[in-house]
Amino acid sequence: MRLFLRSFILLCYIQIVFLILFYVPVSILKAIIPAFAGESGIVARKRRPNDMREKILLVAESLIIEKGYRSTSLDEVVEKAGCSKSAVYEYFGGKEGLLSALSVDLVTTLSRELEALSHTTDDVTGALESYAVRAMSLILTERHMSTVRSVVAEVWHAPALGHSYYRLGPALAQERLADYLQRQADAGQLDIEDASQAAVHFYGLMLWDKWNAMVVGGRKPMSKAEIEEDAKLAVHAFMRLYGKR
Repeated sequence: MRLFLRSFILLCYIQIVFLILFYVPVSILKAIIPAFAGESGIVARKRRPNDMREKILLVAESLIIEKGYRSTSLDEVVEKAGCSKSAVYEYFGGKEGLLSALSVDLVTTLSRELEALSHTTDDVTGALESYAVRAMSLILTERHMSTVRSVVAEVWHAPALGHSYYRLGPALAQERLADYLQRQADAGQLDIEDASQAAVHFYGLMLWDKWNAMVVGGRKPMSKAEIEEDAKLAVHAFMRLYGKR
């Protein structure tokens, strides 16, 4: 009897494994078995971000740059992205959410990299220089400037759009930077009384003259060498203001 039960249990186990491997979608397996998404094991697949979300966002960005925000319809986005309209609403909540996501994704990227730097180095100057290079490389591009111009063009018709874009873009980026600066001040690395104001000063030193010129087409995108040099100058000026005494 005991041998029969063992055989029965083994058979059930084999059937369960068979069903999992051949009938359960890979997406579910990744959710319940983290190792399943690794480079080795039963299925060797690369872990990728949500491809559909990224595709929708890239298509929307291209259309907004080409036609302007108001002239871009969700139907066009859906057609070119090859998705359903419900997918757009699921990921972004609507047309305005698409534009907001362009800011949020950029800010998220910068925040993650700054957070990583804060855990890997005590060199505040070096961390801020790396952050400045990355921020300038993402913000001072013709593609991003075109998106900003589209937002500015729509502010007269939809003021809430500009408010949303600023709140989820520049304001949020400065807020995240202020958190980092405050932690460094608490650790005695910086001499700061108001971290929020210091973050505003940092972004001003880093972007003000270049951003103003580029947004109106008065300056071409900067080279990598120019960005690195300007980042050092901005951080040097910032540290003279807020470096520990």
